[in-house]
Amino acid sequence: MKLRLIQIFLTAALAVHPLAHAHDTDSQTGPLGKVTFPTSCDQKVQPAFERAVAMLHSFWFSAGEKAFRDVLKDDSKNPEIWDGLGVSLLMQQRYKEALDPLKKAVSISPQNGSYRNNLGVAQMELGEFGAAESAFRAAEESPNNDDKLSAAINWGRLRQRQGRYREAEQTFTEALARDPQNFAAVLGRAAARESEGELEGAAEDYLAAVKLQPQNPEANLRLGLCLVTLKKTELGRRYLQRAVELDPAGDTGARARVLLENGKTPS
Repeated sequence: MKLRLIQIFLTAALAVHPLAHAHDTDSQTGPLGKVTFPTSCDQKVQPAFERAVAMLHSFWFSAGEKAFRDVLKDDSKNPEIWDGLGVSLLMQQRYKEALDPLKKAVSISPQNGSYRNNLGVAQMELGEFGAAESAFRAAEESPNNDDKLSAAINWGRLRQRQGRYREAEQTFTEALARDPQNFAAVLGRAAARESEGELEGAAEDYLAAVKLQPQNPEANLRLGLCLVTLKKTELGRRYLQRAVELDPAGDTGARARVLLENGKTPS
């Protein structure tokens, strides 16, 4: 069984920010979750591998990187471990460093759509749009439905990055036809519509995103901004305030706080 928990994690993480910021290893607190699933890992490294994946899912990216590197010392031919290392680097915004391990995973298992998707994300972040398109196209050929859905969402993000907003909206709509409750696709289509100036449609999608994930500060922020721009100021400010409450010490909360204090929205 090929690992897709990392692909699911990456798709969800990128729904909120282009790439999340790495946690400082010294600041990690609280219990580490446990991830258990069958893989192709050597049984003697399976517990260490599962711990590395748990770190990744807990946003302990630098610690996860070290853990994957340690596992590779005992199982250097396993694509799942190379992929995990690549995603750990990707989530620390170390795009160039992520390329080699992600390419290594693809070279070992070229038919795995999850690895193709992750490689394409790294290439997209580096501005290598042609290479990213090739990776996402290959991922679309995967027999796994999760890979196909992730590829569709990544296509939408790539087109958004290229300024092809109408195509991005259509691509996210196609992804939603596969999974109408997919948060990443809903938020992506909202952003595409907002970029096109279709604020009413964007507000509807942002509201749908908030309903799917009420505790998500970014969705609340974007909905608040959209509503304020539509002159629905009082309602919009409520969502901005909610973003502050959900992320009091983070970047999203800080942006919402500045907007509330200044009474302004971005031009």
